[in-house]
Amino acid sequence: MTKSTTPSLGTGISGLTAYHFLHRFLTPLLPNLQIDAYESYKSPSIGIGGTLGLAPNGLYTIKLVSQEAHSAILASGFPCAKFEFRNSNGKVLGLMSTGSPDRYPGTGGEVMHSRAAIYGEILKVLEGQGARIHYGKTVVGVVTKEEGVEVTFKDGEVVMADLVIGADGIKSTVRRAAFPGVEARFEGLVGVGSTIPYSAVPSSEHPKEIPYDYKNSKYSPTVMTFGSNGFFGYSPINSKTGDEGRYQWWSTAESDSEDRDLPIEEIERQLLERHKDWVNPKGEKVIDILPNYFMQTMEQYHSDDGRILLMGDSAHVMPPHSGQGVSLASEDGYVYARLLAHEIQRTKAAESQDYKTALSTAGKYYTEMRKPRNDKIMAIAARSGNMKRNLSWWEEKSRDFFFGLFLRFAPDSIHDGTFGYKADEEVDKFLSTKP
Repeated sequence: MTKSTTPSLGTGISGLTAYHFLHRFLTPLLPNLQIDAYESYKSPSIGIGGTLGLAPNGLYTIKLVSQEAHSAILASGFPCAKFEFRNSNGKVLGLMSTGSPDRYPGTGGEVMHSRAAIYGEILKVLEGQGARIHYGKTVVGVVTKEEGVEVTFKDGEVVMADLVIGADGIKSTVRRAAFPGVEARFEGLVGVGSTIPYSAVPSSEHPKEIPYDYKNSKYSPTVMTFGSNGFFGYSPINSKTGDEGRYQWWSTAESDSEDRDLPIEEIERQLLERHKDWVNPKGEKVIDILPNYFMQTMEQYHSDDGRILLMGDSAHVMPPHSGQGVSLASEDGYVYARLLAHEIQRTKAAESQDYKTALSTAGKYYTEMRKPRNDKIMAIAARSGNMKRNLSWWEEKSRDFFFGLFLRFAPDSIHDGTFGYKADEEVDKFLSTKP
């Protein structure tokens, strides 16, 4: 491994964090190791990706990447430890805790943000450490051979490596090559969203105080609204007002098509038709296409020899309503890098130059650690997505009643299993049970 490259294919947030942790934990053991990241876009995709809510466990993992990146993300986003749920008639169904800094110390709690800003902060870290990132490199083939894994790019370049990390997203080329037949499929829901100026949002929906007083407030500026024919949500994505303030909005509904190239006029027509009768609690009317995908749970995230690994959406497609896509992808990178470093040390692979046992065992441990957690969160997300589908009158009323009841009695601890996950401590506990 000391004379070959370890490519990370894909440089979204998953690929960048994986690169960072591999570099951090492997190069002290293998000083001559060369790690390369390959990206199909011709330049950094800083302006791509929409908006999201970054959960406490994701912020914790980003803090493991860089304290500076973590602080910058918190400072530029909108911390919001509660979400408000409504129905399309304007009735408030209740509030739910989404992760406060008090309950999950050291994380900063939940923060609403743009994906591009989070990506940009992590990219700064990698550029500062001199990361080898190659843009405009589209993977067309990944083949395992006796001497390693052969990666072929569209421009004809061929790279041979001991280890290939597939962080190339929902329609992963690496997954198709290593695990044929496992594909992400359209789940019949499409999300549409964008950002708008603070001034475009009715003043009645603006935060009543900044920073948001989650401890005492009986409302939340992050609003999730369920109707009989879809879902609509909106939230600030920074803590500024006036011309510098920005909001995100998104709408999710059933669709027969996953076409991402609909004309703007058609998108606007569909949105107005879907939400034309929806109102807020005061009776005021509330007026990037993202198909939602589902993938069967994989039996393992690694090839049998451990030379090909999948991370993020390549391994477990998380629909947007999971709220965990970036967080789980970041955890993947940390966990695997730690496990591989441990196995290289345990097997004395650096001295023997024989990495077969280290790679195969680290791959097996990676699946063992990550799969149960990822599968559980995927299942919860699937149930959440069903609430956004078309419902009959009775189904809508039943959902509002039982969901409202749930919100009234749900304890703050309800998300502890997801939000309280600390990747470094979990790896320590796992390895304490292994040789």
